[in-house]
Amino acid sequence: FLTLHADDSAKSGTKTAEPQFVYFKGSFTKYHHGKREEALDLLYSRFWPVDQVVGRKPIPFNFLTGQWDHMVFFRLHGGLADVELEKDAMQAKWDRQLEKQEGGPEKAKALHDYHDSLVMKRGGGLFKVPAADVDFSDYYYNKGGKPTYYRVNFVKYKSGKKEQAIDFIMDNFRPARLAIGGSVIPMFSVAGGWDQIVFFPMPGGLGDFESDSLSDAWQEEFAKRQGGRDKAAEAIKFYTGLVKERITEIPK
Repeated sequence: FLTLHADDSAKSGTKTAEPQFVYFKGSFTKYHHGKREEALDLLYSRFWPVDQVVGRKPIPFNFLTGQWDHMVFFRLHGGLADVELEKDAMQAKWDRQLEKQEGGPEKAKALHDYHDSLVMKRGGGLFKVPAADVDFSDYYYNKGGKPTYYRVNFVKYKSGKKEQAIDFIMDNFRPARLAIGGSVIPMFSVAGGWDQIVFFPMPGGLGDFESDSLSDAWQEEFAKRQGGRDKAAEAIKFYTGLVKERITEIPK
Protein backbone atom coordinates (compact mmCIF):
# COMPACT_ATOMS: atom_id res chain seq x y z
CA PHE A 1 0.00 0.00 0.00
CA LEU A 2 1.09 3.58 -0.62
CA THR A 3 1.80 5.82 2.34
CA LEU A 4 -0.29 8.98 2.15
CA HIS A 5 0.16 11.89 4.50
CA ALA A 6 -2.91 13.86 5.50
CA ASP A 7 -2.13 16.76 3.17
CA ASP A 8 -1.30 14.42 0.26
CA SER A 9 -4.54 12.45 0.50
CA ALA A 10 -6.64 15.55 0.81
CA LYS A 11 -5.07 17.37 -2.16
CA SER A 12 -3.98 14.75 -4.68
CA GLY A 13 -6.90 12.33 -4.45
CA THR A 14 -4.40 9.49 -4.90
CA LYS A 15 -5.75 6.09 -3.87
CA THR A 16 -4.62 2.51 -4.14
CA ALA A 17 -6.24 -0.21 -6.18
CA GLU A 18 -9.29 -1.77 -4.57
CA PRO A 19 -8.13 -4.63 -2.32
CA GLN A 20 -9.97 -7.93 -2.34
CA PHE A 21 -12.59 -8.23 0.39
CA VAL A 22 -14.60 -11.04 1.88
CA TYR A 23 -18.08 -10.44 3.24
CA PHE A 24 -19.77 -11.10 6.56
CA LYS A 25 -23.30 -10.82 7.89
CA GLY A 26 -23.46 -9.37 11.40
CA SER A 27 -26.18 -10.23 13.89
CA PHE A 28 -26.57 -8.16 17.09
CA THR A 29 -28.76 -9.25 20.01
CA LYS A 30 -30.04 -7.76 23.25
CA TYR A 31 -31.73 -10.19 25.65
CA HIS A 32 -34.50 -9.57 28.13
CA HIS A 33 -33.42 -8.57 31.62
CA GLY A 34 -32.11 -11.57 33.53
CA LYS A 35 -32.02 -13.81 30.44
CA ARG A 36 -28.56 -13.00 29.09
CA GLU A 37 -26.62 -15.87 30.73
CA GLU A 38 -29.28 -18.46 29.90
CA ALA A 39 -29.33 -17.31 26.27
CA LEU A 40 -25.55 -17.32 25.90
CA ASP A 41 -25.33 -20.77 27.46
CA LEU A 42 -27.92 -21.94 24.94
CA LEU A 43 -25.89 -20.54 22.06
CA TYR A 44 -22.70 -22.27 23.10
CA SER A 45 -24.19 -25.56 24.30
CA ARG A 46 -26.69 -26.18 21.49
CA PHE A 47 -25.85 -24.02 18.46
CA TRP A 48 -22.03 -23.94 18.73
CA PRO A 49 -21.71 -27.78 18.46
CA VAL A 50 -23.56 -27.59 15.13
CA ASP A 51 -21.04 -25.01 13.88
CA GLN A 52 -18.23 -27.38 14.80
CA VAL A 53 -19.75 -30.30 12.90
CA VAL A 54 -20.50 -28.41 9.67
CA GLY A 55 -17.29 -26.37 9.73
CA ARG A 56 -18.89 -22.95 10.05
CA LYS A 57 -16.69 -20.49 11.96
CA PRO A 58 -18.74 -17.56 13.23
CA ILE A 59 -16.93 -14.78 15.08
CA PRO A 60 -18.84 -14.14 18.36
CA PHE A 61 -18.43 -11.43 20.97
CA ASN A 62 -20.24 -11.12 24.31
CA PHE A 63 -20.43 -7.46 25.35
CA LEU A 64 -19.77 -6.15 28.85
CA THR A 65 -20.85 -2.61 27.94
CA GLY A 66 -23.18 -0.95 25.46
CA GLN A 67 -26.62 -1.71 24.03
CA TRP A 68 -25.91 -5.26 22.78
CA ASP A 69 -25.33 -8.46 24.77
CA HIS A 70 -24.08 -10.56 21.88
CA MET A 71 -22.67 -9.88 18.44
CA VAL A 72 -21.73 -12.54 15.89
CA PHE A 73 -20.42 -12.39 12.33
CA PHE A 74 -21.03 -15.10 9.72
CA ARG A 75 -18.88 -15.26 6.60
CA LEU A 76 -20.79 -15.17 3.31
CA HIS A 77 -18.73 -17.69 1.36
CA GLY A 78 -20.63 -16.88 -1.83
CA GLY A 79 -20.06 -13.16 -1.37
CA LEU A 80 -22.90 -10.64 -1.48
CA ALA A 81 -24.83 -13.04 -3.74
CA ASP A 82 -25.61 -15.05 -0.60
CA VAL A 83 -27.65 -12.13 0.70
CA GLU A 84 -30.12 -12.54 -2.16
CA LEU A 85 -30.70 -16.20 -1.36
CA GLU A 86 -33.43 -17.23 1.04
CA LYS A 87 -30.94 -19.71 2.48
CA ASP A 88 -27.29 -20.02 1.42
CA ALA A 89 -25.59 -23.42 1.15
CA MET A 90 -23.85 -23.23 4.53
CA GLN A 91 -27.03 -22.17 6.33
CA ALA A 92 -28.96 -25.03 4.75
CA LYS A 93 -26.26 -27.48 5.85
CA TRP A 94 -26.33 -25.98 9.36
CA ASP A 95 -30.13 -26.29 9.60
CA ARG A 96 -30.02 -29.96 8.60
CA GLN A 97 -27.37 -30.69 11.24
CA LEU A 98 -29.37 -28.90 13.96
CA GLU A 99 -32.42 -30.98 13.07
CA LYS A 100 -30.30 -34.12 13.30
CA GLN A 101 -28.86 -33.05 16.65
CA GLU A 102 -32.21 -32.11 18.17
CA GLY A 103 -34.18 -35.05 16.82
CA GLY A 104 -36.16 -33.57 13.95
CA PRO A 105 -37.42 -30.32 12.40
CA GLU A 106 -40.09 -29.71 15.05
CA LYS A 107 -37.62 -29.94 17.91
CA ALA A 108 -35.14 -27.74 16.08
CA LYS A 109 -37.87 -25.15 15.56
CA ALA A 110 -38.84 -25.37 19.23
CA LEU A 111 -35.22 -24.61 20.20
CA HIS A 112 -35.15 -21.60 17.89
CA ASP A 113 -38.48 -20.39 19.24
CA TYR A 114 -37.31 -20.68 22.83
CA HIS A 115 -34.11 -18.75 22.10
CA ASP A 116 -36.18 -16.09 20.30
CA SER A 117 -38.39 -15.75 23.39
CA LEU A 118 -35.31 -14.60 25.33
CA VAL A 119 -34.55 -11.82 22.81
CA MET A 120 -35.54 -8.21 23.49
CA LYS A 121 -34.26 -6.71 20.22
CA ARG A 122 -32.04 -7.46 17.24
CA GLY A 123 -29.88 -5.52 14.83
CA GLY A 124 -27.25 -6.26 12.25
CA GLY A 125 -25.58 -5.33 9.01
CA LEU A 126 -23.41 -6.43 6.11
CA PHE A 127 -19.65 -5.95 6.35
CA LYS A 128 -16.52 -6.45 4.27
CA VAL A 129 -13.08 -7.35 5.61
CA PRO A 130 -9.77 -7.28 3.68
CA ALA A 131 -9.15 -10.81 2.43
CA ALA A 132 -5.68 -10.85 4.01
CA ASP A 133 -7.24 -10.30 7.45
CA VAL A 134 -9.67 -13.22 7.60
CA ASP A 135 -7.41 -15.88 9.14
CA PHE A 136 -8.67 -15.00 12.61
CA SER A 137 -11.52 -17.46 13.10
CA ASP A 138 -9.72 -20.13 15.14
CA TYR A 139 -8.11 -17.52 17.40
CA TYR A 140 -11.28 -15.56 18.01
CA TYR A 141 -13.51 -18.56 18.61
CA ASN A 142 -11.89 -19.74 21.84
CA LYS A 143 -14.92 -20.92 23.81
CA GLY A 144 -13.65 -22.85 26.83
CA GLY A 145 -10.28 -21.12 26.76
CA LYS A 146 -9.03 -18.05 28.56
CA PRO A 147 -11.37 -15.08 27.90
CA THR A 148 -9.94 -12.49 25.52
CA TYR A 149 -11.16 -8.94 25.94
CA TYR A 150 -11.46 -6.40 23.14
CA ARG A 151 -11.77 -2.69 22.64
CA VAL A 152 -14.42 -2.11 19.97
CA ASN A 153 -14.88 1.16 18.12
CA PHE A 154 -18.18 1.84 16.37
CA VAL A 155 -17.58 4.63 13.86
CA LYS A 156 -19.90 6.80 11.77
CA TYR A 157 -18.31 9.15 9.24
CA LYS A 158 -19.49 12.55 8.07
CA SER A 159 -21.75 12.62 5.04
CA GLY A 160 -19.83 11.75 1.89
CA LYS A 161 -16.62 10.90 3.78
CA LYS A 162 -16.98 7.15 4.28
CA GLU A 163 -15.01 5.97 1.23
CA GLN A 164 -12.29 8.56 1.82
CA ALA A 165 -11.96 7.39 5.43
CA ILE A 166 -11.76 3.72 4.44
CA ASP A 167 -9.10 4.48 1.82
CA PHE A 168 -7.12 6.40 4.43
CA ILE A 169 -7.32 3.51 6.89
CA MET A 170 -6.22 1.00 4.27
CA ASP A 171 -3.35 3.17 3.01
CA ASN A 172 -2.08 4.49 6.35
CA PHE A 173 -3.33 2.84 9.55
CA ARG A 174 -3.49 -0.76 8.33
CA PRO A 175 0.12 -1.02 7.03
CA ALA A 176 1.42 0.22 10.38
CA ARG A 177 -0.72 -2.32 12.20
CA LEU A 178 0.45 -5.17 9.94
CA ALA A 179 4.09 -4.14 10.42
CA ILE A 180 3.87 -4.68 14.19
CA GLY A 181 1.86 -7.88 13.88
CA GLY A 182 -1.30 -6.37 15.30
CA SER A 183 -4.34 -8.67 15.27
CA VAL A 184 -7.27 -6.40 14.45
CA ILE A 185 -10.61 -7.11 12.77
CA PRO A 186 -11.67 -4.14 10.60
CA MET A 187 -15.33 -4.52 9.64
CA PHE A 188 -16.27 -1.98 6.95
CA SER A 189 -20.01 -1.61 6.58
CA VAL A 190 -21.78 -2.36 3.32
CA ALA A 191 -25.20 -1.88 4.92
CA GLY A 192 -26.03 -0.99 8.50
CA GLY A 193 -26.12 1.82 11.03
CA TRP A 194 -22.36 2.15 11.54
CA ASP A 195 -19.79 2.72 8.78
CA GLN A 196 -17.07 0.73 10.54
CA ILE A 197 -16.76 -1.61 13.51
CA VAL A 198 -13.18 -2.44 14.49
CA PHE A 199 -12.09 -4.94 17.15
CA PHE A 200 -8.77 -4.49 18.98
CA PRO A 201 -7.70 -7.39 21.23
CA MET A 202 -6.50 -6.54 24.74
CA PRO A 203 -4.04 -9.35 25.63
CA GLY A 204 -3.50 -7.89 29.10
CA GLY A 205 -7.20 -8.04 29.92
CA LEU A 206 -9.31 -5.14 31.07
CA GLY A 207 -6.20 -3.32 32.31
CA ASP A 208 -5.28 -2.69 28.67
CA PHE A 209 -8.35 -0.51 28.28
CA GLU A 210 -6.69 2.11 30.47
CA SER A 211 -3.05 1.47 29.61
CA ASP A 212 -3.58 0.95 25.85
CA SER A 213 -0.43 -1.19 25.89
CA LEU A 214 -0.42 -1.92 22.16
CA SER A 215 -0.68 1.67 21.00
CA ASP A 216 2.94 2.68 21.75
CA ALA A 217 4.34 0.24 19.19
CA TRP A 218 1.71 1.26 16.64
CA GLN A 219 2.32 4.97 17.16
CA GLU A 220 6.06 4.50 16.73
CA GLU A 221 5.61 2.54 13.50
CA PHE A 222 2.98 4.96 12.21
CA ALA A 223 5.22 7.96 12.89
CA LYS A 224 8.11 6.25 11.07
CA ARG A 225 5.95 5.60 8.03
CA GLN A 226 4.52 9.12 8.01
CA GLY A 227 7.92 10.78 8.25
CA GLY A 228 7.94 11.88 11.88
CA ARG A 229 5.68 12.49 14.85
CA ASP A 230 4.46 15.88 13.63
CA LYS A 231 3.31 14.47 10.29
CA ALA A 232 1.75 11.48 12.07
CA ALA A 233 -0.21 13.88 14.28
CA GLU A 234 -1.38 15.76 11.18
CA ALA A 235 -2.50 12.51 9.56
CA ILE A 236 -4.46 11.46 12.64
CA LYS A 237 -6.03 14.93 12.84
CA PHE A 238 -7.04 14.66 9.18
CA TYR A 239 -8.69 11.27 9.77
CA THR A 240 -10.43 12.46 12.94
CA GLY A 241 -11.92 15.29 10.89
CA LEU A 242 -13.75 12.70 8.76
CA VAL A 243 -15.45 11.16 11.81
CA LYS A 244 -18.93 12.19 12.86
CA GLU A 245 -19.38 9.84 15.83
CA ARG A 246 -17.39 7.15 17.61
CA ILE A 247 -18.41 4.91 20.50
CA THR A 248 -16.10 2.49 22.31
CA GLU A 249 -17.37 -0.67 24.03
CA ILE A 250 -15.82 -3.80 25.59
CA PRO A 251 -16.72 -7.40 24.69
CA LYS A 252 -14.98 -10.73 25.24
